[in-house]
Amino acid sequence: MFLESRWNDMRANKHKVRLPIGSTARLAMELEEMRVKCCQAAENLMKQKRLDEAELDECARLDDALAAAQRLLKSAVRRITLARIKRRIQAP
Repeated sequence: MFLESRWNDMRANKHKVRLPIGSTARLAMELEEMRVKCCQAAENLMKQKRLDEAELDECARLDDALAAAQRLLKSAVRRITLARIKRRIQAP
């Protein structure tokens, strides 16, 4: 799947190990795309003559979970990136 292909693409250099920062940032963006699809599904549910409240609730819970995962990934990428910049600035 997506993650397996990303991990297989990463190669450890003999001198330096590369973290999947870019791949993680792209994954966070893909989570945003999934959230858009959840919103579209919710809109379609609302247009139906008979509202299925259970499906609408499931859609909202899925969007909440995707939002939490996206916030976590974006926050981790931001912290790691800022820490790397700080280390480079402080390096002699």
